[in-house]
Amino acid sequence: MTVSLDEIVNRIKEIPPMPLVAIKVVEAMGSKNVSARKLSEIIAMDQAVSARVLRMANSSFYAPKKKISTLDMAVVLLGEETLKSLVLAFSLKGVSRKFGLTEKMQWEDSMGCAIGSRLTAKWFRSADSEEAFLAGLFRHIGKVVMNNLDPVAYQRVVEGVYNGEGTAMELEKAYFPYSHAEIGAAVLRKWNFTENLVEAVRRHEECHLEEIPDLELRRLTATVAVADAMCQRAGIGRRAPDETLELAATPAAQILAIDEEQAEQLLGEFLSIFERDKETFFS
Repeated sequence: MTVSLDEIVNRIKEIPPMPLVAIKVVEAMGSKNVSARKLSEIIAMDQAVSARVLRMANSSFYAPKKKISTLDMAVVLLGEETLKSLVLAFSLKGVSRKFGLTEKMQWEDSMGCAIGSRLTAKWFRSADSEEAFLAGLFRHIGKVVMNNLDPVAYQRVVEGVYNGEGTAMELEKAYFPYSHAEIGAAVLRKWNFTENLVEAVRRHEECHLEEIPDLELRRLTATVAVADAMCQRAGIGRRAPDETLELAATPAAQILAIDEEQAEQLLGEFLSIFERDKETFFS
């Protein structure tokens, strides 16, 4: 009998639960009467997440008109959905069982694509900006799980891709029973994320995005793929930048009708944000 992916995921004890502070923020936001003070009290439970939220609120990415000095002020400035995105982002960093060079690159890759996805969604109105942020953030959560489960096998995949032995998807199938996209989608489903977000993560590596029948999902997935391409071009979360990549020529950019001039402007803004705020994003 064939074992389903969900059954395999449920057997993997190394897949961590969503961090406590993230669970409590998501639960609180399910209440119609949650206050800024209540949210700030929950976030304050985790000093590392609190500090990162405050740093992000004061970054040029959110362009506050005055210094944000308290979590209460950050909640009001950012809004509930943005706050949830950031808490989930900063909680994700703790999912890795260790934190060496590979994990640092995974974190930069996740945060880079999250920010690029949000920027792309806002520029081209291609998706809800916070949903795009989360889809970009979690698109490679399956790689984090693979690295947690078998770091030796995962490193062989990474080195094989770098040495030109095959694509990531091909090599993942050689060392793991499922691809990172499939594992990532299963993990998000286990964590009770929306089906749209789960499907965007599952399908973000597909070459034929135009075949996704649901327009909203197609545009969300394309938004993430554009951000992924920007990270690849800039070398964020990778060993080196791919300066030959033509952003406007990617299938995702074509789905969103991004022309060459717009693509270069988007990439320029993306790189400018990172230059200004990279310490905030990656510290």
